[in-house]
Amino acid sequence: MSESIMATDTRLVARVSTDIQEMVQRAADYSGSTLSQFLIEAAMEKARDVIERTETLHLSMAGADALFAALENPPKANDKLRKAAQRYKETVNANNH
Repeated sequence: MSESIMATDTRLVARVSTDIQEMVQRAADYSGSTLSQFLIEAAMEKARDVIERTETLHLSMAGADALFAALENPPKANDKLRKAAQRYKETVNANNH
């Protein structure tokens, strides 16, 4: 491997009670994973969920801010918008008669 592609491994350490360790080990055994694999997969899944929820909320808030700004200061209608509105009115009126 080239130096730019090589990944650096780091260690995660957590102290837990014997009961927790036994429960997690049992779950790892049931899933056919090593304890380390099981912990990493569980941590990654939780991390993805937290990141997705957090970033979705931030994007939603940014979208809401943009919507409110547009409602408070709407852009002026241009020719394309006026023509689209006219076509819509004609279609709605034609379908209602």
